[in-house]
Amino acid sequence: MEWLESTLFPVYLRPLGRPGMRWCSRWWAHAEAWVRFAACHRAWGELAAEGGVGLSVWHRDHLDPMLRELLGESGPFAACIPRSGTDPSRARHVLSPGYEVDPIPVES
Repeated sequence: MEWLESTLFPVYLRPLGRPGMRWCSRWWAHAEAWVRFAACHRAWGELAAEGGVGLSVWHRDHLDPMLRELLGESGPFAACIPRSGTDPSRARHVLSPGYEVDPIPVES
């Protein structure tokens, strides 16, 4: 998604200083991240075009909560270990295990 590489990532990704915050360089392999970024992009398209307080609303209602969910201790990147400048081989990408889901019964 070009918007992520040209707008979101260069401006909003920053070093993760808080304990428990995780990022995964393979973010695109996490389905939840993909869906959340797509939703954030759609909201950006609508709210940035509004002018006025649109971008402020986008930050408050969309970007900030989305990043808290994605980067948080129980987010999709929680098990991933980011590359470090001192040891890039330490990086690890782990997909979260899904829930067990029973099939939806077919009504007759």
